[in-house]
Amino acid sequence: MDNPADSVTVLAYEDEPIMSLREGEVPPWLDYHAVVADLADDGVSAPEPFVEGLRTVVDEAGDRGVDLKVVYTEAPAAVYTDARDLAAFLGEEYDGTILVRTPVFIGSSSDSIPRHQLEAGQDDAWEEFDPVVSASVFAHKITAPAPPWGTLTAVAIVVAVLAVALFAVVLRRRSR
Repeated sequence: MDNPADSVTVLAYEDEPIMSLREGEVPPWLDYHAVVADLADDGVSAPEPFVEGLRTVVDEAGDRGVDLKVVYTEAPAAVYTDARDLAAFLGEEYDGTILVRTPVFIGSSSDSIPRHQLEAGQDDAWEEFDPVVSASVFAHKITAPAPPWGTLTAVAIVVAVLAVALFAVVLRRRSR
């Protein structure tokens, strides 16, 4: 049972929780308007050493049919949802898919790719420390072809029906 006098509980009640961004609020932890302007020319907003590599990732994603924009910032986001919220805000400025990477968090938003695919891409990209490699992993994950679930389901149903029919024939022959 929790002890209301332990130092962690006391600290949690004394300090205000760190809140994520509210609707319409620009992130205070980076220059939002500079990021918006920086994305306009090549779809990349990042410190100079990473720009060329991220441009290549954006171009390759475009070749695979994804309008990708990538933001890498070394600014410290306060909570994990800030990266996703920033991506969603940028999605109001730009069409396509937005990837936001901070040193600790990763988030994305898209008007064409389902959330489960974005989350899978984020999970894999988060494991890579280098922002260019991270963005490349994300881009490959969200553009990877999905298994043909409809065909696989149809084949499984046909095999199941055939197995039941064969089983019925075998039972009928044995009972004679």
